[in-house]
Amino acid sequence: MVKSLSHSLFVLLTFFSTSVLSLTNSEIDQQLEHANKIRSNNFSLFEASIAKLANASVQMTNEQKDYLNYLVAYKYTFAGETKKASSILLEILNSPDSALSIKFRARVTLINIFAIQQNWSMGLSHLSQLLNEINHISDAEVYLNGLTITSVFYNQLGQYERGQKYAEQLKEQASKSRELCISKQLIIEASLRLNQLRKNKLNFSDAIDACNQEPIMANFIRSYAASFYIDNNEPQKASDTLSPYLDEIEGTRYPRLIAEVYSTLAIAHWNFHDLKQAEIFAEKSIQVGESIQTTQAVVDAYKLMYQISLRNNNFQSSLKYHTKFAELDKAHLEGEKAKHLAFQLAEHQTFEQESQIKLLNEQNNALAAEQALAKTEAANKKLIILSLALIILVLSVLGFRFYRAHKRVKELAEYDPLTGIFNRGHFTHVTESALKYCKNAQQDLSLIMFDLDHFKKINDSFGHGCGDWALKETIKVCKSIGRQNDIFARLGGEEFCLVLPSCNIDAAMLRAEDCRAAIEAIITEESTHDFTITASFGVTDVKRSGFNLDKLLADADMAAYESKNAGRNRVTVHQVPEPKKPSLDNAWSID
Repeated sequence: MVKSLSHSLFVLLTFFSTSVLSLTNSEIDQQLEHANKIRSNNFSLFEASIAKLANASVQMTNEQKDYLNYLVAYKYTFAGETKKASSILLEILNSPDSALSIKFRARVTLINIFAIQQNWSMGLSHLSQLLNEINHISDAEVYLNGLTITSVFYNQLGQYERGQKYAEQLKEQASKSRELCISKQLIIEASLRLNQLRKNKLNFSDAIDACNQEPIMANFIRSYAASFYIDNNEPQKASDTLSPYLDEIEGTRYPRLIAEVYSTLAIAHWNFHDLKQAEIFAEKSIQVGESIQTTQAVVDAYKLMYQISLRNNNFQSSLKYHTKFAELDKAHLEGEKAKHLAFQLAEHQTFEQESQIKLLNEQNNALAAEQALAKTEAANKKLIILSLALIILVLSVLGFRFYRAHKRVKELAEYDPLTGIFNRGHFTHVTESALKYCKNAQQDLSLIMFDLDHFKKINDSFGHGCGDWALKETIKVCKSIGRQNDIFARLGGEEFCLVLPSCNIDAAMLRAEDCRAAIEAIITEESTHDFTITASFGVTDVKRSGFNLDKLLADADMAAYESKNAGRNRVTVHQVPEPKKPSLDNAWSID
């Protein structure tokens, strides 16, 4: 049966209303392959090729029309019109006449769309089908496209070990420069997220050189390199990595890349205290990422705008940006939870399918045995199978309950139940390990101690419920400006400690001052009472107090005490007392 032109082709034909071209089937095949080849590295030329092919659609075979529909769907995907693209791709997948190769390509693009839409459940469902089909694909290029989207999707899902595994397979089988480029970009992305870049000794320059014909991939690698440099306290190197390529990056017209680069540059400039440039790049990231606000780059940009406004004492703007940051950060966290839940559900469904297959095999064996054995023997076997299933079910339930109980006990043993940060016991254990590491690695480590001013007055005036609210808000604002590897603990009551590995005293003073300002800026209306929260800070480091935890705590506590004596709501650094000069012995003096 001859298939009619799909809705997408009619739309395209109307849009590109030019004269119909006369092409042979061979020429059409060549132009389709050419359009597919340039789709990611020259999008403007790709659009022109699609327009030209649309005018020749009446001469195409059904397979060629499917191929063109697939390329049209890719065009819509790249332009962000994923709804139109999905409609075309599902039409191809549901058609009984479409070739397996075209269906496979359509599924690859559809999985990519589900990743963009963060529809992880549907993406995993199609990914499962793709992995079942991939070994039946004879076209090497299409097969490698399947490995590519599998790695891309797992990376987007946060399952970086799996993403790295398929990227390594792609790298081993890559026969073209583009495939090698993609594999290296995916491996670097996974390694960065798994904190394995130093361990794996990956070469950014080598990967970028492999992507010299793929500007999007090359600049994603540059953005990963810049993030790596920022994580390793080299913000200038991060800026130098990205700044020369801004025109090229903007020319890709790819919002996720552009927003990520702007956000990374903003963080780099913030780290070397260039607030003006940091603000410019953060605002650009927010503008470009308007449609992708739950990406980490845009969340980071709003957080930075809040910090800049706070540093500039623009409290109205800081409140606006903090509100937006909190909203997007919550959405981002919910997105991460959704990824994890979708993955766990897919794993469960896979396990359930395997269990069903296994059970069917067991039933077939039982039926075969039943033909050879007596009815009593067959009944006994069924009873054994039922008993084993019941035992497995009971053990599974008990195991799950044990896991939840163990997790709860671990939380109670390590975390403060009110604020969610480390309690004193676990803090001591973790900090001792950090001190040992920094001492062996000859790295700085700073310690900040602070407690809330007049906290007893808050409890006495407004009640302990209000006091608990004040403690939780204090921790919330301090954590929002911290690093991932900082050690934050509640030592008791309203007394807190913040340990900063690989951080010198100057950076620690800045952190303490940021925390002090953030605490003072807390708006207490939510507690239904009007009061001000302030804290007194004491700061020291291993150069002043050594690598002994008790000495660090004592010196920081002394500095915090000096802050209170000096009027509270301030930061004081511990000063090492100068040694006393020896006095002259008067035993030999002459009267």
